Amino acid sequence: MRIVVAIVAIICAACPALAFKAHIISLHARPSNASPSKLLSAPPNPFRAAMPPALPAKDEEDLTSKITTYLNTVDPNSCQTPLNNLKTLLRITVPSVVAAVGAFFAFPYLALSLAAAVNNAGVFAVLSQDSSQFVQNFLTVTGLLFSILVGQTYYFMYQQQEAVYLSLFNEVTEAKSLLEQTTLIAGSRPIYPKILAYINSYINNDLRQLNSPPSRLLARRPDKDPLESIMFVTSVGVPSSLYETVRTLRQARAGRLGSMQRKLPSSHIFLLQILAFIELLSFPLLGAGTQTIGGYNILTVEGYLFAVMTFGIVLTLRTIMELWNMKGAYNVEGVMKVMVSGLEEELKERMDGCRKLPGPDDGKEWYDVE
Repeated sequence: MRIVVAIVAIICAACPALAFKAHIISLHARPSNASPSKLLSAPPNPFRAAMPPALPAKDEEDLTSKITTYLNTVDPNSCQTPLNNLKTLLRITVPSVVAAVGAFFAFPYLALSLAAAVNNAGVFAVLSQDSSQFVQNFLTVTGLLFSILVGQTYYFMYQQQEAVYLSLFNEVTEAKSLLEQTTLIAGSRPIYPKILAYINSYINNDLRQLNSPPSRLLARRPDKDPLESIMFVTSVGVPSSLYETVRTLRQARAGRLGSMQRKLPSSHIFLLQILAFIELLSFPLLGAGTQTIGGYNILTVEGYLFAVMTFGIVLTLRTIMELWNMKGAYNVEGVMKVMVSGLEEELKERMDGCRKLPGPDDGKEWYDVE
C-alpha cells in the first residue's frame, strides 16, 4: 500500500514539471521574430488545443460573388434566373406547407369541437356511415365547382401569358424595323440624332415599363409620346415614309398593353378562396362522425390526409395568384431583357456614331453619324 501511495505522489509531482518543460520547449520553438513580450504574455497552458485557421475574407467574398452570379444568371432557354424561380417556389410552397401543418394539428380539435357541439347519436350515425349520401353529394358539388372555376382560371391566365409573349416579340421586331428604316432614310440628316434619342426614350420609358399600369401608359398625351415625336420631326406637310412603320409599331404596342392589362378582378380570386374553404370545411364534419368509430387514432390518420389535401389546394391557389400577379418565374421581364439587349446595343452604337455599315461598291466604309 505504501508503494502505491509513493508512486502516485511521484506522478503528481512530475506532471507540473513535465508541463512546464513542454511549455519552455514550445516557447523556444516559436519564430525568432516574435517579440519577447508576446512570448511571455502567452498563458502557460500547453494542453490548449490549436484553433483551426479562419477562412480568409477573400475566399468568403469569392463564394458570395459566385452565389450571387449564379442566382442572377439568365437561362438561355427560359430567359429566367434561378433567383426568380427560387422566389416563386418560396411564395408557393412556404404558405402551402404552413397551411398543411396547421391543418394537421387543427383537424382533431375541429372534429372534436364539432362532435361536442352536436352530441347526438343519430347525427353521428349518419355522419359516420353516410347512409343518406348527403355528405358525399355535398363534397361532389363543391369539388366540381372548385375544379371547374380553378381550371378555367388557370387556362385563362396561361392564355394571357402566351399573348404577352407573342405581343412582345411582335413589338420588338417592329422596333428593330423602325431603327433600320430610320438609318436608311434619315441617316445623313441633322434630325437623325434626335430620332435616335426618341427611339431610346421609347425603349426605356415605354417598352421596358412592364410594371407600370398599361392604361396609364396608353393615356399619355401625344406630345409626350416618342413615336408621335418621330412622326412630327420626319413629316413636313405630308406623312413621311416612316408612317407605316410607326403605325404598325403602335398597333404592336397596343397589343402588348392590352395583353398585359389585368383582366380578372381581385374578387375572382376571393371567390376561389371561399370555394376552397367550403370544400375543406366539410372534412372536419366527417371527422366528427368517424371519431365515434375509431376514436382519436382515426382522427390522426384523417389529419394526415386532410393536411395533404390542404397542401394541394393552397398550392393550386398560390400558383394561380402568381400567374395573376405575373411575378417571379411567370414574369416576362427576363425575356424582355434578352430581346431588347440587341436593340439597345445597336441603338447605343449608332447614337455614339461607332457602328459601321457596308459602304459603296468600292469597298470603303462610312459611318452613320460623322
